[in-house]
Amino acid sequence: MKAKRFVALVLVVLLSLGVMAGCGDNNQAPAADDDIVIGMANLALGDYFTGMRNAVVSAGEARGWTVHATNADGDDVQLVAHVENFIAQGVDGIIISGAWFNDIPAALDAAEAADIPVVLVDRMFDSQNFTAWVGPDNDFMGQQVGEYIVSQLPDGGTAVIIRGGPPENTIGLNRTAGVTRALTEAGNFTIEVSPDFAGWSTDGGKAAMENMLARFPQIDVVFTENDSMAFGAQSAAADAGRSDEMFFTGIDGANPAILAILEGGNFRATGHNDANVIGAEGVAVMARILAGESFEKITVMYSPIITSANAEQFRDAGIWE
Repeated sequence: MKAKRFVALVLVVLLSLGVMAGCGDNNQAPAADDDIVIGMANLALGDYFTGMRNAVVSAGEARGWTVHATNADGDDVQLVAHVENFIAQGVDGIIISGAWFNDIPAALDAAEAADIPVVLVDRMFDSQNFTAWVGPDNDFMGQQVGEYIVSQLPDGGTAVIIRGGPPENTIGLNRTAGVTRALTEAGNFTIEVSPDFAGWSTDGGKAAMENMLARFPQIDVVFTENDSMAFGAQSAAADAGRSDEMFFTGIDGANPAILAILEGGNFRATGHNDANVIGAEGVAVMARILAGESFEKITVMYSPIITSANAEQFRDAGIWE
């Protein structure tokens, strides 16, 4: 009898421990900041996206976190692999900067199954099984730039639009949609969209603009989906001796663009899309999630237009590297 009682007692203890372990898995106390490990998966780096990575790493380390950042060099397969590696490592959270990529549903499903929160910064994916997103309203930024163009050209004119690409890039699509809507509503603009994608680069912007200069004898304003392409377009116009004919606008609020606006040349406006602000807020949202605090699933950052009227207050805002 004593032996049977002993076995029964052991079984009860083991079952109790199992229940306690199960409860612990589902209701873990938040980890101390210096024990938190975050994985940051980047589709690509360079200019704005390097700034985004640096902002996340800096803000995370300021909290005592360990932040491991990867770079997929524009390869979506690598991006998925990096996210899956973070999941396998059991990180506390994953932050993804997806650049122009639209979705990685399988990887997001895997993170959700592993109970690892995922915060997207800048790029929102099509699926909604991420934990939170922090970024700008790209359509709104485009709309503001379009309204500025209308205010500067009340009689209308020919507007050239240079896109970054690829065709399905919703960030670029939304920026151009906002500009196009404002110009169309004005009713006195001819909108000419470059058939060539400029790859978000200065060289690409210059090549696309050279083609548009050859096609159109009069151009009044140029809008590019980011500042780098605007600088390339500006260079092409200068080489063609047509700088005085037009002015240039972009989006992202890179520091060179802000300084160019302050100089009073033909670079007139950009949208404020600060990688430092977005990256830091992405980390702040992740911190609230890990602490079990309330948070917003969607956080739209304020993105005002920058012109000569307010450029001074943004002088150092677009320094990302």
